[in-house]
Amino acid sequence: MKPVTYFPIPTQYQFAKNQKLIADKEYRHYFNGDLRLPDDIIPLLGSPMNSFDALQPDPKSLNSLLDPGYHSVENGYCELSDGTAYVTSLVDFPGCTGDMYKWWFWWHSVESARYTLWYPHNHVSARPVNREVLTRPGLLPEQRYIGNTHNIDEYIGPDLVKIAIRFLDPSELGFDTSRFEAAGIVGHACARVSFRFPRLEAVTMIHLARKTERGIEQRSRYWIGHNTKLRIFGASIPLDNIAAKLGIKRRMGGERIAYEQFLHDQIEFNHLSTILPGIYSEFGSREI
Repeated sequence: MKPVTYFPIPTQYQFAKNQKLIADKEYRHYFNGDLRLPDDIIPLLGSPMNSFDALQPDPKSLNSLLDPGYHSVENGYCELSDGTAYVTSLVDFPGCTGDMYKWWFWWHSVESARYTLWYPHNHVSARPVNREVLTRPGLLPEQRYIGNTHNIDEYIGPDLVKIAIRFLDPSELGFDTSRFEAAGIVGHACARVSFRFPRLEAVTMIHLARKTERGIEQRSRYWIGHNTKLRIFGASIPLDNIAAKLGIKRRMGGERIAYEQFLHDQIEFNHLSTILPGIYSEFGSREI
């Protein structure tokens, strides 16, 4: 593992703010700025993958993630022909379980200080639209975040982004969830993501946790600029074709954002893999 040594100035300031935010929390000992990347990821940051190897966000292609083995490219980034940013990422979670994974996706959103544990330099705040569901008795872990929307502030590279992550049941994106058990899928976090100002829904995000001999592995895919819609006054206005023609997809996505998202994903999830077993062991049996 190689240490991450470059942090944009705004994220250095955010790290200092997060240190103060978490100083009186009982889980503060998991706040750790020593972030690392696997050795085999470093060369992949040097150039984009061939877009020919990008997965398409249609049901047939998505369900190929449930087949045994791996795709030709599991780690990489590129710009698609219409300007959409594409990212594929594989992260190993040794010693972790599906229960830990599903627990994390609601537990971290209870208060923003918890969210900073995940990426101490880049994460700012997480605010669920329906906070009450986090503490409602008798729910399964995934019922506490699926169907909920998390308003997130975070840095992607040097840029502060304000987004809304609307977590979905994977079937809503076209997955055949009846295949999950046979495919070893023990956790998931799939969503449509909107920029909050304006409310432009433009990202499809997939995280699947698959059981391995060592624990679990997370296979992720992002399409940034995909199926663009303007959500306003309860209506959804399709903008995909015009967004491509006017270059809006390329401005919101493109190769630069694909690169930054790939790097962000690899840093935050590799870091989470190192702290999740300890956090779950200490706090996983609590209601909140």
